[in-house]
Amino acid sequence: MPELPDLLHMQKYLRAHVIGQTIVAAEVRQPIVLRNAVGDPPELALKSMTITAVNAEGPFIRFTIGSTLELITNLMLAGRIQHQRKPDSTLGHLCMVLHLADGTRLNICDEQKMMKIYFVHSGVYTSIPNYTKLGLPIMDPAFTADAFMAAAREHTRKQVRVFINDHTVLNSIGNAYADEILFAAGIHPKTIVASLTGEELHTLHAAIGSVMAEGVRAVDAAGQPIHVKVRDHMKVRNRKGQPCPRCGTIIRREGVRGYDVFFCPTCQPVRRKVFIDWSTLPPPEAPGKDCE
Repeated sequence: MPELPDLLHMQKYLRAHVIGQTIVAAEVRQPIVLRNAVGDPPELALKSMTITAVNAEGPFIRFTIGSTLELITNLMLAGRIQHQRKPDSTLGHLCMVLHLADGTRLNICDEQKMMKIYFVHSGVYTSIPNYTKLGLPIMDPAFTADAFMAAAREHTRKQVRVFINDHTVLNSIGNAYADEILFAAGIHPKTIVASLTGEELHTLHAAIGSVMAEGVRAVDAAGQPIHVKVRDHMKVRNRKGQPCPRCGTIIRREGVRGYDVFFCPTCQPVRRKVFIDWSTLPPPEAPGKDCE
């Protein structure tokens, strides 16, 4: 899924290229992904309207249309936003298309049809799950060590991977960057928050800031189109069976609450009884297949 560095890259690009553009036509190709709280069909309501703002907020991208309407997307696992500048017959999985006055198209795509597009009146967010409950903004000065420690004290019984992935606690960290953050902090993903010392929590807070900042730099530097996920800079995510870049131990993959997590058993030692202690097992013969 697109994560915060990806979404901030989208925000930067879209602000430069689509703000001020008039929508000459709108198409809803997959009604299953649309949640319409306006009443009027988007095809009618959006025609001749102008995109006036684009904002990344947690896992959401919000398009302000005129002064009264908003399209808010939660791209979920496989959703993408693409700015199409020329005809392309290979495009597929289109859920919604905005035809812009400059001849380009804004394509909102999802091959799995899991994403959600919320069409709402400006400022009316009651139909959008968790949109008004986003947690501490991790790229904001308000994300201080003290604020993070206070959040940790409210979630002591959670596994640390679950804790930092909760968008109502931290706004917002996805699966890929959660793996990178815990690797940078040297913390096993199944560690219980209550067992972390004050020093470890400070280290984790610092790792969140540094890893996300590096992610933003890496995504911007890659210069890829906004529908392309940039992951080449990651050290453990999707690197099962490969050597740890820090110590050479084979990177392993486990599951936490139904999600794949990648970690180094040496750099991130387990500190409680788990089903498999990877540090005691021999390395696999060949790398396993990556997943996302």
